[in-house]
Amino acid sequence: MLIPFYQLSPEAINLVSEISEQIGILETLTSQSPASLESEFNPLQEDDLLRAHEKMADGLSEGVGMYRRDDPRVRLHMSMLFDWLSHTDIHPLVRSCIFHYELIAIHPFSEGNERLGLYWQSLLLTQWRPILAGLPFESIVVEHQQEYRRVLAYYSENAKTSHFIEFILHCLLDIISREVKNKVQDKADKNAINEGSDVQLSKSEQRIIKLLAAEPHITIGTLSQRLQLSEAGINKVLAALRRKGAIERVGANKNGTWKVNI
Repeated sequence: MLIPFYQLSPEAINLVSEISEQIGILETLTSQSPASLESEFNPLQEDDLLRAHEKMADGLSEGVGMYRRDDPRVRLHMSMLFDWLSHTDIHPLVRSCIFHYELIAIHPFSEGNERLGLYWQSLLLTQWRPILAGLPFESIVVEHQQEYRRVLAYYSENAKTSHFIEFILHCLLDIISREVKNKVQDKADKNAINEGSDVQLSKSEQRIIKLLAAEPHITIGTLSQRLQLSEAGINKVLAALRRKGAIERVGANKNGTWKVNI
């Protein structure tokens, strides 16, 4: 069985602790505990990695969904990597970073290895803590592209793995901390909306009130897109808010504005 070599620095250990703490806060701030998610791909199954590559490549290059054939060791190394992934007992945060790094180091596909490594790490993290589903993990590459490449090109193999783990953990902490701040702000906004008012508002009504207060000229169509509700549903909520006296329309329907009264 392949046993990837890595060393955890004191900084990496602290990052694991900080991330775990932020995830706990995020779970506390989320009103409903997410159920176990059924993904199209099982991150512990090697065949699913091949299927994912085929889907992500979408036939744009040759050899999609297949390992490179120019190196006979690729198939063996990937099989050993998945064997290690299924049996290791290291912390899931570290495990996901190592798998991400090793997949790129093995370079099993002609194209798409970095993107697939990042995607597979997000699957592993979501399997561990479902609350992480939907967070923008791809922003690791988008926002820190130069640093990502620099760490991958680090001169020492052992140091490279350790630096890569630290780098990805820093990015994960940044993303999760942002989500926690957003949740805290949303909660504060909801409290501000209802403070000093006897009007009871549903969650949908609170979300619409917030948007109307920020953008008085906002249209029904834009509200529908932002809140992912039908226009009929938006109109129903607006009618309820008007009956409660929470909002009113100022001016014509086409060029008027919304006024929030609470």
